[in-house]
Amino acid sequence: MGLHAHRPADSNPFLKHALDGWRPAIPHIRYPVTFGLYREGKNWGLFLAPADLACIRAALQIPPSDAALVMEGAQVLNEAFLEAPSPPRLIPWSEIDHLSGEVDLVHIPESAQDEVASIDLVTPVLAAPGRAVPTDVGSKIAIGLNDGCHIAVISPDLDLIQACLQGFIQDYIVSVMQRDTDLPDLEPSLVRELLVPMPTGEWCELMLHVRRRYWTLSADREGWDATPTQWVCEGESGRWRSGWSW
Repeated sequence: MGLHAHRPADSNPFLKHALDGWRPAIPHIRYPVTFGLYREGKNWGLFLAPADLACIRAALQIPPSDAALVMEGAQVLNEAFLEAPSPPRLIPWSEIDHLSGEVDLVHIPESAQDEVASIDLVTPVLAAPGRAVPTDVGSKIAIGLNDGCHIAVISPDLDLIQACLQGFIQDYIVSVMQRDTDLPDLEPSLVRELLVPMPTGEWCELMLHVRRRYWTLSADREGWDATPTQWVCEGESGRWRSGWSW
């Protein structure tokens, strides 16, 4: 267990976004909380909404001495990807939280920061996600931020993808509680249950129900003829378990 800080509404994607016409089960969570996991060539693609870069940075725990190669104003022309339309810039990885709008970024380890000019970039990263991570220079991940709400995390490392999904789920739970929360641990084996690649166009919606004596967290696979994954715990004093039905 560990205390997780609640983020105020103006900097919390779970609280500041709303989807017109969608009826929330939790009044202050006004945007459906969804993720999709897909194979993208040699990479994995994790798509999250609503999300921001602060959540991703905290979950990944990439060394602050590493950098992010930032490409803003990414464009697609005639369904083809372009080289970066404006010169990319290098910023410390620890400073990615403030990026917003339409932006792509690629992780660059400290050892490769002098090689940036020779890196073969693809932008937007979603135009060719199988090529988005330049692993030849030690890069681990590429990220596409769209409209300040949707994030695509691309990596060949499933452990990093798992860390992102775990951080996303934890941020969602704290946002439902609307206070600093001593979260029950999310065991890696539980999160792995969700790391099943999906067909294109299918996704998973998360829903937390907080009851007096227990919590349940369900992951409903939209478009799948399958029973939703469901975990249960005894609230803040408990432990998440799978395989329960209520």
